[in-house]
Amino acid sequence: MSRAPEFSDAQLRAAISAAAAELGEPLTVGAYDTWQRSHDAASPALVIRRFGSWTQACAAAGVRTNTTRSTSRRWTDDEVVEIVARYLRSPGSTGSFADYSGWAKDQEGVPSGATLRQRYPWAEIKERAQRS
Repeated sequence: MSRAPEFSDAQLRAAISAAAAELGEPLTVGAYDTWQRSHDAASPALVIRRFGSWTQACAAAGVRTNTTRSTSRRWTDDEVVEIVARYLRSPGSTGSFADYSGWAKDQEGVPSGATLRQRYPWAEIKERAQRS
């Protein structure tokens, strides 16, 4: 099994700075996500887990972000677990993150895959949902 590369906080800050220098500011998580795929950089999910939020990660790197309110807190932790449990019980569910993302697009009132990933690693929320 291939192990994901490890990044120091300094490397994460440098990647955010490099992306902002190339793409401009404010730097959105979506723009960074596209940028990091063609660079040797960490995923937005890792950056967010390490710094607590995209805004905090950018602040640590000295990069401006947009100041709109995050939608990741629209749902309580219990609601997110129940939504993922509902997805896992749905007909044809494969249990993969990509499948959840597709399912979420067809549902009303559920977080997108990207929003979910800002909050939890997929394996963690899926495990919690399977136990509920």
